[in-house]
Amino acid sequence: MLASPGFLNFAVPLLAVFLTIFLKIVSRNDRFQAFKLEDFAIGPDLSVTGLLLFITDSAAKARSILKVPNPEHSENLEQTPWILLFFVILIWGVSTLVRKKGWDANGELVLLWGVVIPGLFGLTSLVFVVLRIG
Repeated sequence: MLASPGFLNFAVPLLAVFLTIFLKIVSRNDRFQAFKLEDFAIGPDLSVTGLLLFITDSAAKARSILKVPNPEHSENLEQTPWILLFFVILIWGVSTLVRKKGWDANGELVLLWGVVIPGLFGLTSLVFVVLRIG
């Protein structure tokens, strides 16, 4: 289980993001220890983690092609710039959506546009990358 790509590429990043939530909470002043909605706004973190996993895997495949040519990896690498461009545009779009619709007039995060939609995007991004890199 620990050696499986699903655990390494999906569970570990997910656990790291949840550990970050925990660390935010325990690092807060004792008077403000309660959970905040912002603590659960992990969508952008998950999507950036997926992007970094994709870049790392693509670089490893590029290095391996230099040693041993592999047509399957070559085909995947041809699509890499387009996937990276698409990823960056989507992350930018979601962050713009959160900026425009994710906050109410009092500066409080809105559950749907500030947490749920970006969270679904982040989780979908991570799952896409895990399925893509195998």
